Amino acid sequence: MTQPIPGDSQSAPAPMKRGAADWLSVAQFALSLIALCLIWGMALLAVSFAFLQSSAAFGGLAGSLPLLMTAASALIGGILLLPSVVTSLQRIAGRHPGSLVRFSHRRWPSLLIFALPVVLLLGNIAADQGRLALLFLPPLNVLAVLLPVVWLLYLAVRGLPLGTQQRAWGIFDSGLVLGPTLIILAEIFAALVMLIAGVLYITQNPQLIQDLSNLSQELTTTMPSTDRVVRLMAPYLTSPLTIAAVIGFFSLIVPLAEEALKPIGVWLLAGRKLSPAAGFAGGALSGAGFAIFESLTASTSGEQWTMLVVGRIGTAVVHILTTALMGLAIVNAWNRRRYLRLAATYLGVVLLHGAWNALSILYAIDGMLTGLD
Repeated sequence: MTQPIPGDSQSAPAPMKRGAADWLSVAQFALSLIALCLIWGMALLAVSFAFLQSSAAFGGLAGSLPLLMTAASALIGGILLLPSVVTSLQRIAGRHPGSLVRFSHRRWPSLLIFALPVVLLLGNIAADQGRLALLFLPPLNVLAVLLPVVWLLYLAVRGLPLGTQQRAWGIFDSGLVLGPTLIILAEIFAALVMLIAGVLYITQNPQLIQDLSNLSQELTTTMPSTDRVVRLMAPYLTSPLTIAAVIGFFSLIVPLAEEALKPIGVWLLAGRKLSPAAGFAGGALSGAGFAIFESLTASTSGEQWTMLVVGRIGTAVVHILTTALMGLAIVNAWNRRRYLRLAATYLGVVLLHGAWNALSILYAIDGMLTGLD
């Protein structure tokens, strides 16, 4: 629930003349509309392929569930983009898209988290129900992702100024779409650099080349089982160099890119004279959008669904917290020239994010090694 902020100096900006919209509103409208069309187009394609996949000729129900979960995630993503499209269009048309908003001091949003156990229980039951899973698990998955993120966001920004509705939705949706797009491009580039470095390392080790050649020959000629493949690959996947490379990528390179780009909505408001509280709230909004994107894209399979969505709650906490701190530091750097504090905050959130990723990787490696025993 939202309510205007009485007496706030920003609550009644000067009305814009028709056609005098600033470039940021035009860019927000165009990018939000393009993203909405692409995401809903993806949802339509996923549903179409799911119907084909569900027929006996195309393998039955096995591949339909991930497609329908992807479609449900894309559908809710488009719905979350709609307010950004509408409010930015209102601004372009010369109308003020609503007064400043902030979460109500009523406690009902706190009750949302109590619905999560019920959703998880129903989703866990639905995951094993064949055709019923196709109907019930996709919407339950969306609820299991949204409920904790909305609750965490409520706790983070309760009582803080969020700006106009256009600004709030623009920042949120930048975290949902624009930030992830830029981050994926940056991570692809970093992965290519690491791949080239890995190839160069292999070419300097003749014995490693021979070992990999023998492994490739065995895999292509004997067609071993999945367990056999894992055992053959284990010495390479669990070598100290491989583990160091994986941890280095996901615990250093990935956090460096994500923590710089997740608050993209705050970066785009440079020169708008935000207060530190607004910077913190804007960072939390952007982090919540990114958390929803990451969780929806990661939970598109019915396998170990409950454990996955519960684990994503911790990741959502990290994303909202680190991005809120970055938003605060960014605004303080603009307003008070506290650039050293911005650098220190960036280093701190990168280390926090990196430690979280490292623990997750080590847990996965431990599980793989246990499975080989």
